[in-house]
This record gives sequence, C-alpha cells and structure tokens, in this order.
Amino acid sequence: MILNTFSTSESPQKVVIAIHGWTGDVSSMEPVARFLRLPDTKWVFPQAPYKSDKSGYTWFDGNDETGWKYKDSFKIISSLIQDLIDQGFKYNEIFLLGFSQGACLTMEWIIRQPFSIGGIIPIAGFIKYKDRFKIDANLENKETPVLLIHGDRDKVIFPEESEKALKLFDELGYSVNFNLVSAGHKIPLKAKNLITDFIMAI
Repeated sequence: MILNTFSTSESPQKVVIAIHGWTGDVSSMEPVARFLRLPDTKWVFPQAPYKSDKSGYTWFDGNDETGWKYKDSFKIISSLIQDLIDQGFKYNEIFLLGFSQGACLTMEWIIRQPFSIGGIIPIAGFIKYKDRFKIDANLENKETPVLLIHGDRDKVIFPEESEKALKLFDELGYSVNFNLVSAGHKIPLKAKNLITDFIMAI
C-alpha cells in the first residue's frame, strides 16, 4: 500500500481519508487538504492499486465486457480504517472524502460495510450500477452521513449523477445532503465551508 499522511495537530481528533480520482496518485489530494486547513485533523492519502492505461492510477480496472477489478481498492480502504481504529480513533471520527472516481469508491465501499463511520463526502461522483447498489446496501452502516457535492458546470460527470445518488441514498434511509456549487469538474473552492462544517459538526 502506498500512502502519505500529515496532521494539523499533534493530537488529531478526526481523520479524513482523501481518495483521488482517475489517473491520480498519492500526492493528488494533499493540496486540497492543505487548502481546507481543518483543525486537529489527520489526513491520509492512499494511492489506487491499479495502473491506469494513461498516466497515474485507478481504483477500478477493466471494462464492462471483461469485468471490473476493485477488490484491492476495497481492501486498501478497509485496511486503513482498521489501522486507524487500532491507533485509537473511533469509527465516528473517520471520514472519507473522494473526488470523481474516488467519490464512486467512497459510495460503493461504505454501503457494503457492517459499521458506520463519521461521514462520506463524494465530490463529482456517480453510481454506475444503481440496482446492484440498492441490493448490496447493508443496514448496519446507515448511520453514516452523506454529503454530496457537484459542480454545476461539470461536463465530465454531469451534476445529474449526484442527484441520482441523492435519490438512492434517500430511498435507502441514509442522512444525505446534496449541494450544487458553481464549478466544473473539480473540488470547488466554494465548497470549503460545506466540507468543514460537515466534518467538524460530528
């Protein structure tokens, strides 16, 4: 497993696992963390396990015809969560923040877990197999709050995808909020307060 970490205090009270998008790497999300400047927070930046066919790395490898590899990605997140619990953090002090493909991973991973965490923040993501998503949802993780964020000018993954995710999470009984922000396909600077308030409120 390849990862970087840093903390904004010597005794962090919360942890954010920041999950990069397609073709990203271990360094992709650190500028976001430093911009947010969350107090008393440990940041963890894992790198996706599969090599992209372009540059960088991917959390899902394959295609619709041959099938998709993702189990190694799930194992990375699960292993990180367990490591953090072993370090003394509680489940409700741990958050997942994912961008684009990383947002997809946060949603697909959390619904299959037998426990809840502090919250997930999928930014500019989508749920590919919506029927499978509903079938695989585990009742034991539904105390996990969900903050969906999407740029209103996103031409890579259209904002309607987060609206569909909102509907799915709502139907499954999650506490979910969706915020459309003035931006393209990126983590919007204007979302800083949304993210900060969500994490610090728990």
